[in-house]
Amino acid sequence: LSPAERRAVLEAVRPLASQRVGQPVKFMVERLNVDGDWALLTGQLVSTTGGTLDWAKASECHIELDKLLWVLLSRQAGRWTVKHLEVCATEPPHWTPEQFGGLVWPCGVYAGLQSATGEDLQAACLDQRAKSSPPR
Repeated sequence: LSPAERRAVLEAVRPLASQRVGQPVKFMVERLNVDGDWALLTGQLVSTTGGTLDWAKASECHIELDKLLWVLLSRQAGRWTVKHLEVCATEPPHWTPEQFGGLVWPCGVYAGLQSATGEDLQAACLDQRAKSSPPR
């Protein structure tokens, strides 16, 4: 992923993430997987100075619980668009891919991610695709 592409993904997320937590944000990126026109970003939100956000301003977040950033984006006409955004997930949404209809995105989006039971999601996606492909 080029620095320009990484910046484009983050800039697509920033306004919506800032709005959801009621303050300007920076990202601590844990993982940014891109496969074709899909991207998955995980990490944390921090203040623009790099410190802890004032979570009291984020009405949808429970102050005491973990605050995982989890974002799914798609690229349309060369621009990244947020499809799903969690700003204070207590568990990674990819732990239960069934809530999104299963492993429906390109398999590279799942690189390095595991389900709640420890299953390698990229391997499971590739296996699922191989089983659903007609034999040659």
